[in-house]
Formats: sequence, C-alpha cells, structure tokens
Amino acid sequence: MAPFIQPFLIFLVIFNPFITNSFTEEIEVLVFLPQNDSFLFSHARVAPAIRYAQDRLKAEYPGFHFNIHFENSDLANHALFTLADRSCNLKPDLILGPVREYEAAGVVRLASHWKIPVISAGALATAFKNKETEYSHLTRIAPSYVKMAETFKAMFEHFTWKSALLLIEDDMKERDCYFTLEGVYHLMDDYNVEVEIIHEQAPFNIEETFKNNQDMEGKAALLLYTNCLEKCLK
Repeated sequence: MAPFIQPFLIFLVIFNPFITNSFTEEIEVLVFLPQNDSFLFSHARVAPAIRYAQDRLKAEYPGFHFNIHFENSDLANHALFTLADRSCNLKPDLILGPVREYEAAGVVRLASHWKIPVISAGALATAFKNKETEYSHLTRIAPSYVKMAETFKAMFEHFTWKSALLLIEDDMKERDCYFTLEGVYHLMDDYNVEVEIIHEQAPFNIEETFKNNQDMEGKAALLLYTNCLEKCLK
C-alpha cells in the first residue's frame, strides 16, 4: 500500500514554499482500483493508504482539499469509459492507477491528451516508456519490466552467457506474462534468445522443451519462466 501514499506526499514538497493559511485549492483525485480482492492492489488493500495520505495532507495543509473518487477497474474498458463519462462534467486534476496494462493504456492516452497527470504503481510494459506522445503524463513509481531486463542483461555479461530460453505462459487475455518478458526479449538483441509459448490448454513438458532447444548457442542458457504476473500479484 505504501507506493500509493507517495504521490500525495510529493505535494508536500512541491507546494510547501508557496502555501499560506489563506490559500484554498480543490483538487479532484480519481482513483482506479479493482474490487477483486485477489489483487494486492485491490480497493480493500489500497484505499486505506490513500485515505491516510488524504488525512495527512488535510492536517498539514488545510487549504488543500483532496477530493477522492474511487472507481472500479475490474473490467478492461471500465476505467476508460468512467474517465470519459466523469470528464463530461468535471475533469479530474490527478489520476491514480490503473495498474494492469490494458486498463492503464486507455486511461493514460486520454489523460495525456487532456494533460491530466497519472500516477500508477503498474503500467510496467515497455510501450509505456514513450513519454513524447500518448503516455506523456504518466509517472510510474515501480521499476518497469525494462529495468528487470537490464538486470538479466547484466547477469549475461557477468557470466558470459550467450543464449536464453524464454518460457511464456500466455493467457491471450490480460497477457501479463507476455508483457513481463517483452522487455527482456527486446533489450537482448545481442544474444541468441529463443521463445517458447506455453498455452493453458496444452500440458507443459520441461524435458521436451530443453531437448528441442539443445542447439542453442553457448554452453549456458538462462531459463526465464513466468507463471503469469497476475498470479504473483495475487
């Protein structure tokens, strides 16, 4: 929950030199969180931290009124449609979330077009690094998958490995596994990288997989397997 407190405390630093007792500002904050409690970033887990940050700001700077509006982001397009509907009356000043890739993509594109800052603990896919156009107003407070890829690349350089086998369990829906290893694949152009797609319906045979990839360059190969990031976040 701690990462969601940080965006609010940033305001303490930015506005501290300019705040007076007579200053009043209404700040509309739209928060997208799933109601599904299987996620670590669900409403039940994160909302208390946001309320805590709101109380801290109210006590320190009573002139700032952070009006928090929680919305559900369980469905793929629900967050995007909610942002569009609410903005017909009053656009938010700040958006927190969504976390998952597909939900975040639509919201961030629209928010960037309207120049509304978005702060998310997710949106870690490689595409979100494009800050010159459609994701210009996104701030991610967690290391992206590219950062993970940089770690693996450093390991390859240290151990002089030449090849890697990436095993991706792709559910073809949220595609969390695909986005997780996407950064690794694109950052390691100098290495022999093979990709094996694991489908939920088909049984996975690890011995058969290695047998089919014995011709990979080099004596050492790093086996990277993700059993869906979604499961890790639950």
